[in-house]
This record gives sequence, C-alpha cells and structure tokens, in this order.
Amino acid sequence: MRLHELRTFISLVETKHFTKTAEQLYISQPTVSLHLKRLETHFGQALIHRHSFNKTIEISEAGQLVYRHAKEILHQVERLDQEMDELEGLVRGHLKIAATHTIYETMLEKMIHRFVNLYPEVVIDAKLMNQEQVEQAVLHYEIDLGLVEGVVEAPQIEVTPFTFDRLRVIGRRELDLREATFIYREEGSAGRAALESWLATNDIVPQRIITVHSNRLVKQLIENGTGISMISERLAGEMLDSANYRLHNEDPVHKRTFQFVTLKGQPTRLSEKWMAMVVEEFKQN
Repeated sequence: MRLHELRTFISLVETKHFTKTAEQLYISQPTVSLHLKRLETHFGQALIHRHSFNKTIEISEAGQLVYRHAKEILHQVERLDQEMDELEGLVRGHLKIAATHTIYETMLEKMIHRFVNLYPEVVIDAKLMNQEQVEQAVLHYEIDLGLVEGVVEAPQIEVTPFTFDRLRVIGRRELDLREATFIYREEGSAGRAALESWLATNDIVPQRIITVHSNRLVKQLIENGTGISMISERLAGEMLDSANYRLHNEDPVHKRTFQFVTLKGQPTRLSEKWMAMVVEEFKQN
C-alpha cells in the first residue's frame, strides 16, 4: 500500500468516476484501476461495487473505512512534511481553509494578501461555507483550518478566538417590523440561528420569509426595501448611520466571537502560522 494509491482512492470516492479521478490526478484511467486493484488486494476486500448498467460506482463498507483512515493518514503526512520543511527554515505547502460568509466577505481578502506576502511559497485554497459545513470539513480532513462566527460544540474541534463582531436587525425606515418580509440565510448558518432566536425572544412571527445563501444578497435586499434582516455591523457599514434605515435593536443582539477551528491536537504548521499572523494583527489594532 502506497500513499499515491490512497490519494487515488480518496479522489475516486469523492468523484465516484474513474475518468474524473484520472483527470484530477493527471494519471491515466488504467492507472486508477491499477491503484484500486492493489488496495483491494492488500485489504482482501472489494472497496467499490461497479454498476455496469449505468456506469456508476458504489463505495462498499470496507471502502468507506479505508477512505476515512486514508484521509487521516494523508493529513498526518502533510503535517510531517510541513514540520520537516520548518527544520530547514522553509515555509511551503498547501493550506486549505474555509470561512463562513461574514468572514469570507469582509475579512478574508486582507488575510490572504498578508499571508502570501509573508509566505510566497504557500498555495492557498479558500472556500466559502456555512458554519455546519466548515465544522464537517474540519472533521473529515477536507480543510486544514476553518474561520467561523458561531458556537462550536463538536468535542473533536479546537477553537481559537481572534476577534469579535456584533449583529444588527435592520431594514428600510418605511418597513413595519411585524408586517415586513424577513430575509433569512440558509439552514446551518450561524446568522440564521441568531435571527430566529431574536424573533422568538421578541414574539415576532414573520409574515413572509425569503431564504438566500449570501450575506451580500441579504444586504442588497435590505437596501432595495425587500425586507428586514440581521447582518454584521462589519457588513452593514454606512447603513448604520443612514437616515434611510431603522435599527430594530438599538443594542446589538450580541457580541459574537470570530474564531479559528482545527482538529484538536492536529493543526498543521501552516494553520498555526496563519492563526498567529491574524491574532497578532488584531492585537496591534
């Protein structure tokens, strides 16, 4: 069993397609089949089931087990590579991060800019996810580092705060709070959970709900008078002081913490450098 065979199998599980796996890894399709055969020979069990009638594959129970452990093995190999590089004074490698919407849309660009200037040999892959997706991605070794704005309860995840934010309920001045449309984020979003909690506390039942998947779109729908919603002060910006808008909570709903999430006891060196950079920057500001 070799590492490149595990990488091939991980890609095959995630794409569920031999051709796509070959294209993703820049290898031939027969090589994908060979790597799979070697793994199945090593473990003595079928890792996938092929369905010839529709050319799809199904991952067996044994295959799911190999997949989970393969992800962990490659994560540990990546940690080792980065630590060995550090012994030689090198900072390089691949940093996979994901951020929830407010952080992604208002802060991530500056973080990436500073990090790549400090460490130009690091390749960054940044994804946009909601809170639930970030936590699952960390737990399943799909990303090295998450940046979130909600409460994290998974015991396997380590949380490192780096700054805070406040939420405001805001809409055009002419809108009545108890008759207006409310703009919700999607299920699994920390912002949606906070808005639902505020509405329940104030005994408000929305007459109509629109659900969207972007904070930018939430802001645009507030600006054009479509409805009322709860957004970050960072995103609201000049709306907070404009006479065209009404704040329905004079005091912020709550001060929420922005935080890093990593697998407990398993951060990569690049994740640690990113966190140290951001924490130091907020200390100075």
